[in-house]
Amino acid sequence: MYFRALHPDFGAEVLDINVLSATKPEIAQLRAALDEHQLLLFRGGRSISPDQQVKICSWFGPPTEGDDGKKWSVLQNEDAAGRIKLPFHADFTYTESPLEVISLHATDVPPGGTSTSFVSGIRGWSDLSPDLQELLAPMRLRHRHVSSVGADWPEFIADHPVRKLHPRSGRPILFVTEHHAHRILELDAEKSDAVLGDLFGHLYGEGHVYTHHWQTNDLVIWDNLAIQHARREAADPSAGKRAVQRVATNEIPFSELLARARRQEAQRRQNA
Repeated sequence: MYFRALHPDFGAEVLDINVLSATKPEIAQLRAALDEHQLLLFRGGRSISPDQQVKICSWFGPPTEGDDGKKWSVLQNEDAAGRIKLPFHADFTYTESPLEVISLHATDVPPGGTSTSFVSGIRGWSDLSPDLQELLAPMRLRHRHVSSVGADWPEFIADHPVRKLHPRSGRPILFVTEHHAHRILELDAEKSDAVLGDLFGHLYGEGHVYTHHWQTNDLVIWDNLAIQHARREAADPSAGKRAVQRVATNEIPFSELLARARRQEAQRRQNA
């Protein structure tokens, strides 16, 4: 097994391995590689069943259940959630327990192709000037999400450090996303918007984005704390079917995060 860089900042293609029959030493090497490279690509290969993908994802943490109780799901452009344009984000930053690792396996790719874009928050922090790092390090950002696809979800709100330290590696992450960043709490609204705008320009600037062009049976696994992703164009069903099989890891199941968000929303209404 060896690795080929996908982008100067992050990401590696894993070569010369059968991910369906990986040995214990290979699995240990892949765990270390994910911490180092933040995103791993297994190109093409064979179709992976949902149960096999759950097993693979379990190498990196406990697979979490969705709101339907299953440990896997399919995002497809026949549904709004798999079709709409999505700005850069990391999943569940608007909860106290963002997802740890996400895996996507491409089961259907439209004839004209389809892509997902990625950036590294670790690179985003390391490239900031020392003065700006010192200013931002003690600050906290409010993340907010209101579903736009008809899900019967409450308003989610959670506060996280602007500089988040990775729980395993200790590497600092610029933990702000254009999709869910609401306000830096230590700044007034106008100043917060200005600072966030500058940080987004820094994070998503030319040369820092890796755009992955999917092939059927690709498997991409990434660290959701370190890496943000985006669907930069809507996936129109008339262009052909787009479907990816998804498994993620987290210590707290989504059902519990959803219940906590409902209680928090009820408390906010009571206090209003």
